[in-house]
This record gives sequence, C-alpha cells and structure tokens, in this order.
Amino acid sequence: MQETLLLDIFFYFCATVICVPFFKSLGLGSIFGYLFSGLILGRHGLALLHHADNIHEISEIGLIMLLFVIGLELSPARLNKLKKIIVGVGLLQFSLTTTIFYFALSPIGLSSAASFLIASALSLSSTAFSLTYLQSSQQLTKSYGQSSFGILIFQDLIVIPLMTAIPFLANYSESSFQMNTQSFLINMGIVIASMIVSKFALRPILNKIFYSQSKEIFIGSCLIIVLGGALLMEYIGLSKALGAFLAGLFLSGSGFRSEIQSFSVPLKSMLMGVFFMGFGLEFDLLFFQSHFKTIFALSGSFIIVKFSILFLIGLAFHKDWKTSIRLGLLLCQGGEFGFWIIGQCLSHNIVTGEIANYTLSAITVSIFAAPFLTKLLDYIPTGNPEVAVEQEAEIYPLPTSPIENKEAA
Repeated sequence: MQETLLLDIFFYFCATVICVPFFKSLGLGSIFGYLFSGLILGRHGLALLHHADNIHEISEIGLIMLLFVIGLELSPARLNKLKKIIVGVGLLQFSLTTTIFYFALSPIGLSSAASFLIASALSLSSTAFSLTYLQSSQQLTKSYGQSSFGILIFQDLIVIPLMTAIPFLANYSESSFQMNTQSFLINMGIVIASMIVSKFALRPILNKIFYSQSKEIFIGSCLIIVLGGALLMEYIGLSKALGAFLAGLFLSGSGFRSEIQSFSVPLKSMLMGVFFMGFGLEFDLLFFQSHFKTIFALSGSFIIVKFSILFLIGLAFHKDWKTSIRLGLLLCQGGEFGFWIIGQCLSHNIVTGEIANYTLSAITVSIFAAPFLTKLLDYIPTGNPEVAVEQEAEIYPLPTSPIENKEAA
C-alpha cells in the first residue's frame, strides 16, 4: 500500500517535471502541463496511478487554498474601492452570459437547476490564466486590463453563492421547498454567527500568538482557522471551500495579511498544480475521441458567444473597438471553477455523466485554445491609454495559479 502510494507520488513528480517545462517552453504556461500530466497518468492514458483518489483529495485541498487566498486578498474595504468596475462590468458580463447560455440549454431537456449551473460554469473565465497574462505582460493597468480585472474578481466572488446553492438545488422540489428554504436560512445563520464569533473571539487570540514571536505557532493557528472553517461548512452541508474563503476574509482584516500570504501563496500554488492535474486524471479521452466533432463545435460556439458578449460590453464601457476585442479574446475561455461546478453537479446527480463529459471537454478545449487566442492580442493596439487606480494592482498582487508572476502565459 505504502509502496504503491509512493510510486504514485513518484510518477506525479516525474510527469510534472517533464510536462510543465515543456508546455512553458511552448509558451502555453504551467496549467497545460498539469492538465496533460493528469491525462498521461490517468486511466485513459498510461494508467500508472494506483491511488488516484489520493490525488483528488489533495486537489480538493488546492481548491480550498485557492478560495482562502482569494478571501485573504479581497477585504470589504478593498472591494469598496473597486465596486464600480466589479458591479458594473463584472455583474453585467456574468448576468448576460448566464442568461443566454441558460436559454440555449433549455431546449435539450435539462432541468432548470442543471441549465442554470451549466450556464454559470460556462460564463466563468480562467482567473489563473487571464490574471497571469495581464501581470506578466504588464497590461493590468491598461483600459481593458481594468475591465478584465473587475470581471475576474466578480466571477471569483459569484462562485461562493454558487457553491452554497448546489446542494440546495440538488434537493429542490415543490414539496420540499419550504424545508429546504428553512435549512438554507439556518445554515446562513450559522455562517454569520461563526463570522461574528471569529471577529470577537479569535482575533485577540491571534494577536497574542503573533506577538509571541513564534512563527510556527502563528502559521499553525492560521491553518487551524482555515481547516476549521472548511470542516464547519462541510458539517452543516455546505462547501468546504466556502469555509476557507470566509476564513481568508476574516484573516484579511486581522492586520497580518502580508505575513499570512508569505506562507499561504507558495503552498497554494503547489496544490493548485495538483488541482489542475486532478481534472486531467478525470478527462475521458475515449469520450473525447468518440465525440470530438461535437465537442469542438460546442467549445467553438461558447467561445464565440462569450467573445461577442465581452466585445459588446467593451464597446458600451470603453467606446473603443480595439479595447473591446482585447477584452473578448482574453476572457472568452472557460475557467477552473467551471470544472469544479460541473464536477459538483455530477456528484449531486444534477447532470448525467454524458452531459458532464460534454461540458468538461468543451471547457478543457477552450482553455487549451486560450494561449493561441491571446497571441492575437500582439497584433491589436492596446486601445485607450487610461491607467487603473493604484490600489487595483495591489488587491490581487499574486496570480491564483501555479504560474509565476514573471512567467508569460
């Protein structure tokens, strides 16, 4: 047992050491190296992993750390500084895209819950890829970079209520509506109460630990808060990642944000690599080979729809076609949270395995297409030369991905 698990870990590191640098040398970024590593090692590739479930558990920890760091970097005060961009551009993009995809999915016989969640998943873009591109190309302070940044932040935030809604929608029925609503409100009350208790009880304790000059105990205390929040949310029937996000939001106001980031971001980056690899392991290569024409048609269709919506939003807000094209090309791909939402829909029996495979395959193809789409940005002028307010570049100083800041996407 231990030997086979150790062998799995050995194969994992071998695959990443080979694939990640190779894809980086092609200018495609680390994400694709991790996805391809999972493809090679998975049951539809060489089937070298005997304990793939262990990798999936670690990848879930990667998701938890991702939501924790997002919460850590987005305090209410900072969100208030960006509210016009987030609410104006971000809300409009998500609402329009989700609505169009929802009505496009309705004729194929899906339930309202399935149509809404799939539409929401397809509306999301890859924060890991897009934000890294903006930072590495120094485009974050440009006109389209501001709008892209606002859209990405809104998408990261909207994932939280979606995580909360999935179990509720999975059990929804006319007869159980009142019971589900009551349970949902009770759970929300527990969440609010835990945040209040944390503010008045945990913060003084954390202050004492920090000023005790014991870095190890301080780091351990922060991890206890993160994991404790995740376990509490799981206990009341909500997502563990929601608990991690709330823990990050709590710690962002503790005054120790930079100290916590110093150890959480490198850990998160490593685990995020396993997060992407986990989806590579699950990718059904046989299904893709059998239905590749349909998958490419679906992927191309939703890329075109997202690009068109983003282009129109760009025209409405910037009055400049060059900025609008750049916005559309950067964010028209699917995102990592789309993987997670569809996976949760499948595990809660909201969608069938076939629908999940089509959707996940289409998102994967779009992510692989993203680097080639952004290459087109080199041939398009930047557009309006406005710069963002200084605080915007500081709110999200590190990419939420295993890609380094200095690395070109």
